[in-house]
Amino acid sequence: MKKFLVYWLPPIIWAALFFPLGNHYLSQPWIYRIVMNVLHFFWPHIAENTAGLIYILVRKSFHFIEYAVLFFLLYRAMRQRREPRWKLSWAAWAAAVSVAYGLLDESLQRLVPGRNGSLIDWGVDTGGVLAMLLIVVASGKKTRDLPHGSRPHWTRALFFKRPFDIILSSLGLILSSPLWLVFSFLIWVQDRGPVFYLQDRVGRGGRIFKAIKFRSMVKDAEKGRGAVQAVEHDPRVTRMGRILRGTAMDELPQLVNIFKGDMSFVGPRALRPEEKEARGDGQLVSMEAIPGYRERLAVRPGLTGLAQVYLPTDAPRRLKFRYDRLYIRRRSFWRDLAIIALSFWITFRGRWESRQKKI
Repeated sequence: MKKFLVYWLPPIIWAALFFPLGNHYLSQPWIYRIVMNVLHFFWPHIAENTAGLIYILVRKSFHFIEYAVLFFLLYRAMRQRREPRWKLSWAAWAAAVSVAYGLLDESLQRLVPGRNGSLIDWGVDTGGVLAMLLIVVASGKKTRDLPHGSRPHWTRALFFKRPFDIILSSLGLILSSPLWLVFSFLIWVQDRGPVFYLQDRVGRGGRIFKAIKFRSMVKDAEKGRGAVQAVEHDPRVTRMGRILRGTAMDELPQLVNIFKGDMSFVGPRALRPEEKEARGDGQLVSMEAIPGYRERLAVRPGLTGLAQVYLPTDAPRRLKFRYDRLYIRRRSFWRDLAIIALSFWITFRGRWESRQKKI
């Protein structure tokens, strides 16, 4: 019973959400209006034919994501804890079942009034399955030569982590698009300044990448001061910025970084190359001089993480790095899910900038 609940119930529930009616919810008029309003806001003179084509692409992307997730859940259920040498066999079976399920779904839609299944939709479904299958195959190349039983515990987390990041960030970008429009307008109308803010951040292995955020501080906030960690009641933060930072919505554009592979949903916080910590005596200390800095470069930085969830915003870096090292040693896919769930709770309460206990 436990195996059924853990492994087989998720794909059954997921498949039931869009079978046999397909993406019927995407045909609702309010979805169309949201997509059109966003397009006309950023491109006022966009042609109607082009806007209609983009709307169709948005709808079809849900087909792609749905079946990529279905394959992933079926593969996880079929493989469970079996021998690694059977990995590709179970992946092939999961792909075959997912593709067949998509064909059945499109066929049954022809029997539903107002719905028309098509081979084009089935092709998009199949594309999602094949894309996830390629990710599974590629992820297996790095560890296939290790004998069974010698794989570290955290390799299981890495196997699920990247596909999970791709799927969830894709879904997040689509569903959050209306919020981008609202936040962009509120940020711009406050001081007519730029909406987005690009920062150099340190990624895995010390690689520098550009992190994108909604601007939450006044223009030229670091002029003459450099990169210094923000603290509670920081005078540089705007009124809209306080709302964004309290709910962590200022980091919503980093879904793009997660999709690209610069970041993950869960991991140590991405630091800036020249960032310093301001101590109580006014002395500025470089991040590299704090114990634990190098160890945290072994993984992708995260949108949220153990230190971000359990420590106040202005906790000393030495303590935060200690939590980061603890996460790296004990990371797992299920622990990531727990941290993400706690992060949503903190966002709901607006406690990200709190100096007290967040949860």
